[in-house]
Amino acid sequence: MNQGSRPSGAARDQWLESLRARYPTERTIDEALTRRLRKREGARYSPLSPDAVRERLAAFLADRIKGPSQIHNLRALTGGASKEQFVFELDWVQDGIPRRGERMVLRCEPAASIVETSRRREFELMRYAAQLMPVPAVYWIDDDGSMMGTPCLISKFVEGVQKPARASSNVTGMGIHFPDEYRRALAPDYARYMATLHRAEPSEADLPSFQRPRPGTTEGAALIVNWWARIWAEDLYEDAPIATLTEYWLRRNAPVLDRVSIVHGDFRTGNFLFDEKTRRITAVLDWELGYLGDRHGDLGWVLTDLYITREDGKPFHCGLFGSEDALVEAYEAAGGLPIDRRILLWHKIFCTWKQLVLSLGCALRAGDGLTHQDVLLSWLSSGGYTLSEALRRLLEKHG
Repeated sequence: MNQGSRPSGAARDQWLESLRARYPTERTIDEALTRRLRKREGARYSPLSPDAVRERLAAFLADRIKGPSQIHNLRALTGGASKEQFVFELDWVQDGIPRRGERMVLRCEPAASIVETSRRREFELMRYAAQLMPVPAVYWIDDDGSMMGTPCLISKFVEGVQKPARASSNVTGMGIHFPDEYRRALAPDYARYMATLHRAEPSEADLPSFQRPRPGTTEGAALIVNWWARIWAEDLYEDAPIATLTEYWLRRNAPVLDRVSIVHGDFRTGNFLFDEKTRRITAVLDWELGYLGDRHGDLGWVLTDLYITREDGKPFHCGLFGSEDALVEAYEAAGGLPIDRRILLWHKIFCTWKQLVLSLGCALRAGDGLTHQDVLLSWLSSGGYTLSEALRRLLEKHG
């Protein structure tokens, strides 16, 4: 099924079951994708008033905090193409210790977003990763939306900026380019945190909502290709032959997994904060796309054309690294696991295909009156044709 139409009622359920059978993926990914299709039927975005958010938040916190609590200065946060976010200050008692004016972030799902993910997975990843690097502490989660009206989580607010004061960028943190003095300061932290994440060995109890693919098989590659192939089947408005060709290439050339790592899934500029004075990273953000799989996925994401900026005509990946070699060398020097360039290429092609799915599928579908970011998502969808050309060049060269 393609074009703009989608079945409803019993026909929708039958269609959904066929997609689940055709594209088997992780249980919690399946749950998130199934939920998004079911709630889309008849859903339109309607923003909550600040008073309504405050009322629901107060009831939610009263159910989880022992003792009195008081919310102050609740306001919406701008930026981002995915979730609806609010910042507030909380007076509360933690472990018998009164805390006053602690700044927190409420992260909620709109009716639809460019990525539909699991708040439970995000919560578990942030909680675990906070042992490895600066990550906002996560406090509470309403993973089914039973109290807040929509799935959400609450984390600590962390100070920092996404870009140098005088740097330019596109929306959602894309296109941030760092001057040389910032690159020298930030690149080592960036490489070290990525390397540390990939070396970590979480137990099943640490990340119970995640499926662990088997090393020595192509299971990890199949899981992520199925994840995004299903999204494409659900969201596309019209067929794009380059997407079909790329999916076929990815399946035919699926790499064997040598070691299971935590993959952040979106480890780029715009998704980390740093202190403008010390030029040290203060927080790694946006863990919602994370999974257990091949470490090459994080490097491949950064190396796509989408995250290239230029200085005097020279390309910089993720605004920090002057070449693929520079990124790999910095990563391995920081203690990262060995990088296989053939596998890295597979993930670069996969990540470019994933960006195409997000652009020509998810952004258009969610932007059709289902989100607070409809204008932004419509703008992001225009990049799909550039991504199509990037895929054509990659497949022509390496296919």
